[in-house]
Parts: sequence; structure tokens; C-alpha cells
Amino acid sequence: MDRNYLANIILTLMIMLTTPILWSLGEIRLDVYLSMYTLEYLIVKALFNPRRLYRDFPSYILLIIFAIIVGYRVYEVLMK
Repeated sequence: MDRNYLANIILTLMIMLTTPILWSLGEIRLDVYLSMYTLEYLIVKALFNPRRLYRDFPSYILLIIFAIIVGYRVYEVLMK
């Protein structure tokens, strides 16, 4: 199977499983969902290295959002 198709299938399955699992655990914070989706995307990208026709802008955007979320959480912990 082509690694591009495999990467897309695995990413889809991971996201489809993450949402109901977090929901069943009672998680309602948007930052948790975004963090998990970002980690899943970056892990699939690192493992399968799917070919892109252009620069991987979603990766940059998701990484920036993830850094902001983590920075905010660290700030909350340090200010307590």
C-alpha cells in the first residue's frame, strides 16, 4: 500500500478514535482536542513521511497553536 494512503487512513482512524474517547471521558476543553490532533498529525507525519506537493503549512500552524496552548498551561501552573 502506498505510504501516502496509509498515512491518511491512519490519521483518519486516530482522529475518529480520539474524539469519542475524549468525549466519553468527559473532556470538554477545546485545547485538549487541539493538542491531541496536533500530536497525532505530527506523529503520523514523522512515521510515514507522506509526500507533499507544497510546504506543510498545517504542520506549522498546528505546532504554533500547540506551543501557545502549552505555554498558557505552564503559565497557569507557575502563577498558582
